[in-house]
Amino acid sequence: MVKRLGESIPAALPDALRNHGLLVNTTTGLYGWGAELEAVYDGLKNALSAAVRDAEPTVLNFPPLLPRTVFEKSEYVSSFPHLFGAIHAFHGDEGAHENLERAVAKGEDWSGQTRLTDFVLAPAACYAVYPLYSRIVADGSKAVDVSGFCFRHEPSTEPGRLVSFRQREFVKIGSPADASTWFNEWSERSSALIRQLGLDVRVEAASDPFFGTSGQFLAENQREQGMKLEIVVPIGDHPVAVASSNYHRDHFGRIFDIQSAEGEPAHSACVAFGLERLAFALVAAHGPNTAHWPDGVRELLWSGCPETPGRGDPGPS
Repeated sequence: MVKRLGESIPAALPDALRNHGLLVNTTTGLYGWGAELEAVYDGLKNALSAAVRDAEPTVLNFPPLLPRTVFEKSEYVSSFPHLFGAIHAFHGDEGAHENLERAVAKGEDWSGQTRLTDFVLAPAACYAVYPLYSRIVADGSKAVDVSGFCFRHEPSTEPGRLVSFRQREFVKIGSPADASTWFNEWSERSSALIRQLGLDVRVEAASDPFFGTSGQFLAENQREQGMKLEIVVPIGDHPVAVASSNYHRDHFGRIFDIQSAEGEPAHSACVAFGLERLAFALVAAHGPNTAHWPDGVRELLWSGCPETPGRGDPGPS
C-alpha cells in the first residue's frame, strides 16, 4: 500500500519527502531534490503549457537574478524590504583578502569585506518581463508565459515555504479591461486546473505580506478591492497557497512606462503558480510513487511525454 504523506504533521512533510528520496535536506527552507520530484516538476510544466496555449503567449525563461536597476525601479523595497536578497561580491586587494579569509576561518562576520553588485535575487518571475515592454504595448495587449527561480528571505519549516523556489506566471499587459478580464478568467481557470490534479481547492481573497504599519493598510485595501486571490490546497493538514491571481492595476505600467493602446499607463495582471508547493501537495495527496497516482492526474501531467514517470516501476510503497 502506498504510504500517504497527508497523515504526517505539516512540519514533518520535508522529512517524509527526504525519507522517500524525493528531497535532500540542506538547511531550513532550502532543499535539493531527486529525479522523481523533477519528473513531477516537468509534468506540471507540461500541464501549465497546455492550459495557456490558447492565449498564444510569448514564452520567456529567466535566471534567478535581476539587474539592480530594474529592482530599484520596481518599488519592491518600499513594500517588502523584509523579503528581498541582494548579491554581494568581493572587490578588495590582497590585504582585504587576508581579512576576509581570517574572518571566515574564525566564523566572524565577513560581510564588510564584500560590496553590493549590480544584481539582486529575483523575488518574482514577472519582474523581468515589464521592462521589456516599455513604450511598445500600443499595438495591443501582450500575454507572457514566464518561468524562473525566485528568492524570498522567509526561511520556515512550513510545508512549501522555501527561500528559493520555481515560479510559473501567466502575465497580461494592456488596457484595464484586458488586465481585469485576465485576472477574472485565470482565477477560474487556474483553480479548475488544480482541481483536475485531484487536489481539494479553496479560493480565498488574500493580500501580499506588506511591511510595517502602513503595510497593514495596503494589505486591507488589497483584500477589500479583491485584487489578489489565492488558491489554497492542503499539504497534509496544513492549508497552503499553491497559486495566486493578482491584479496590479497600473503599478508596473506607470513605473516602467508601459503604454496601453489608449496612451495611458498600461494595466497588468498575472496568475502565479508555485511548482514546489504544487508538487508537495500532489505527493501529500497521492503518495510518493507517481506510478500509483490516479490515471487522470498522470494523463494531465505527462500526456504526450515520451516517457511517463513510474511506468512499469512499482516504486516505494
